[in-house]
Amino acid sequence: MDAHIDFPARIRKIREAMEKKGIDLLLATRGKSVHYIGGAFIPWRSVALVSRDGYLGLNTLLMDFERVKHDGWIENVTGCAPLPGLELWEVTVNQIRQNGFQNAVIGLELGHSPRMIAGYLFATEYELLKQALPGATFVNALDVVDRVSFVKEPAELRLLRQAAAIADAAQERVREELHVGMSEMEIAGVGELEMRRLGSEFHWPVTGSSEIASGHRTWYPLGGCTPPTEKILQRGENLLVDMHPTYRRYYSDLSHNYIVGTPSLEQRKLADAYERISGTLVASLKAGVTVGDVYRTVHAEVEASGYGPYTLPAFGHGIGVIGHEWYPAILDNDEFRGIVLEENVVEIAALVINVPGVGGMRLECPVRVTASGGEQLTTTPLELTVIED
Repeated sequence: MDAHIDFPARIRKIREAMEKKGIDLLLATRGKSVHYIGGAFIPWRSVALVSRDGYLGLNTLLMDFERVKHDGWIENVTGCAPLPGLELWEVTVNQIRQNGFQNAVIGLELGHSPRMIAGYLFATEYELLKQALPGATFVNALDVVDRVSFVKEPAELRLLRQAAAIADAAQERVREELHVGMSEMEIAGVGELEMRRLGSEFHWPVTGSSEIASGHRTWYPLGGCTPPTEKILQRGENLLVDMHPTYRRYYSDLSHNYIVGTPSLEQRKLADAYERISGTLVASLKAGVTVGDVYRTVHAEVEASGYGPYTLPAFGHGIGVIGHEWYPAILDNDEFRGIVLEENVVEIAALVINVPGVGGMRLECPVRVTASGGEQLTTTPLELTVIED
């Protein structure tokens, strides 16, 4: 697939953001930042160095640095290892000194989130840097890459659409193969094989690759994390299938709901409310509105449906390059409430309603923000799929 990303232009945007904040040197450690800057799959603890005056480098694990250099676009890639003289931060500090940044304003990625492998700077690393570079001024630079990567470039949108098409194909294959008696593990395998066949590099989440749940495992109170098990699908149970392909380092995330057999009246009532609320959520992802606006609109619909006590109070999360599945989340909190959505931002619209004894339903699908409302990048329908057997 032809999708050219202009990395030099991307770095120029990062440098412009640094200049506005008075940052001389950025040390990027988060997965999203390292992948966004480096342009290769980089699974190790790494540091991308970007200066306002032209320096660009990437420090990663010794046993993989040649592959990273070959797959990416940065020429200045240094291999590091937990050995004397090669340790990641020893190498990085030496580079800072050699290039005259020992007294500079240095931006770090300081923070925390529910995502356990986000890549924020560790407390020990921060103390090491302060001790090694006493003349430097350290500032938090989280919003540099967050803001630059917020609105998707045209090439990024093409890659996200391809990843979305792979997720659609996986759901279609699952629908074709689905029958009573399959295990959740087997259902995951059907979808994952199809994604691999179509070019998915790996199945990305920290929640156990694909997420498959049936029956009682769909209705954990406010539950939204369901790695597959050996549980066998039974007739009439709710089934959720949540697929996570990655195409050329860009994610997709698509959850869909099934019942093999005839839904009960309560299951049908739940499915109808879920479909209405999902439609409201997608339509609300409009340029010019805030995350708080979206949350309030969807929350009001949830409360009106009567399913408020059973609904996870979060309605989406960001998506993009590897490591980018948090900023911004559709939450009613100080971190995200005031963020204004812009055209070509891509969010995962999410809705989780779990009713014990009835069933649970989960929406996750990639949505492009437009001036008139959300455009789903996937074609899998929002409504429940019922397979009569």
